[in-house]
Amino acid sequence: MSYQLSPSADRGALPSGRVMPPGEEVASFATYAEAQHAVDSLSDEGFPVQYLAIVGTDLRQVENITGRMSWGRAVASGVGSGLWIGLFFGAMLSFLGPSRNSGAVSFAAAVIMGVVWGVLFQVIAYALTRGRRDFTSTSSVVASRYSIIAAREARAAAQSLAATPGNLSRGGEAARRAEERRRARLEASDGPTAFGSRPDEQPRFGVRVPEGEDPAAYARGGAGEDAADESAAAGEDAAGPAAPSDGKTPDA
Repeated sequence: MSYQLSPSADRGALPSGRVMPPGEEVASFATYAEAQHAVDSLSDEGFPVQYLAIVGTDLRQVENITGRMSWGRAVASGVGSGLWIGLFFGAMLSFLGPSRNSGAVSFAAAVIMGVVWGVLFQVIAYALTRGRRDFTSTSSVVASRYSIIAAREARAAAQSLAATPGNLSRGGEAARRAEERRRARLEASDGPTAFGSRPDEQPRFGVRVPEGEDPAAYARGGAGEDAADESAAAGEDAAGPAAPSDGKTPDA
């Protein structure tokens, strides 16, 4: 698919810096990976992706708990972090040492000192918490929704991303799911339904339903009672009490 840039497209790409990029939202996704995949697909099609931006909205700081913290885990964590520091400085000293023997000694001393420093640092840091944080965790900032903003060629980008899996914007996957639910409701409704249960329902006119009553049950009950009353009234009018021929009231 080829894209024809508008005459205003030569004004430059999106502005750099900590500013909100201008443009129109062409797609929206629940995860950053889906938004990244969508932009990559546009790039593969030859779309000028320099006019796009991924904007995360409704930012939240998430802290994932990784486990329980104890003195043993504090020492083990200190050994691991200090070992890497010791290996780094030991390698530097071994290369800069005057002789091979002194370089090996310097390497071993740097590793030991790094481990000791790492253990001391972790143990002191854990002791300062005084039992108020007996767990380990990792923190990250995530967004509840990732929008793709296009400063140029927004219509072409929206059409290309309409069928992308995970697209939550208008015309995307959310709109298709809503259409499928509407069709399922229409197919499942074989008979008359309560007013307001169907999105395409026309206005109805009739008796006002009392508050708290089920419209369908009230309609069935009201229709039966009205029919019975009308039948009884018609019977009384047709049969009516017969008047006596002698003008006297018959005895009971």
